[in-house]
Amino acid sequence: MTAENTAVNPTEALSAAGQLTTVGDSMLAKWRTLRGRIDDLNGSQPWGNDDPGKNFNKNYLEGDNPPAKSVLEGGESMVVAVSKLGEQVREGVQGTVDLDDLTGEWFGKQ
Repeated sequence: MTAENTAVNPTEALSAAGQLTTVGDSMLAKWRTLRGRIDDLNGSQPWGNDDPGKNFNKNYLEGDNPPAKSVLEGGESMVVAVSKLGEQVREGVQGTVDLDDLTGEWFGKQ
């Protein structure tokens, strides 16, 4: 796909990046609260200490790659990545604006 011109309003893009950062930070804080609650619940082994409960715990919470830990770590990775998007967008937009300004100084604004 080829575009003749691509233009972004830097003020609007930087505002959107700030909003994305705010939402990402909120999402991360909520995730960490939820993750702590889940870890607490898993730590108390709510499935019990009878044979079925022990068997469930063994297959869900223990071993080399327990599903409970894998799911929580995968969720953590995704939420952390989303929480960083706003800053990455801000850096990209600001870098482009800075480069445009520098190019304008070197070759004159058009």
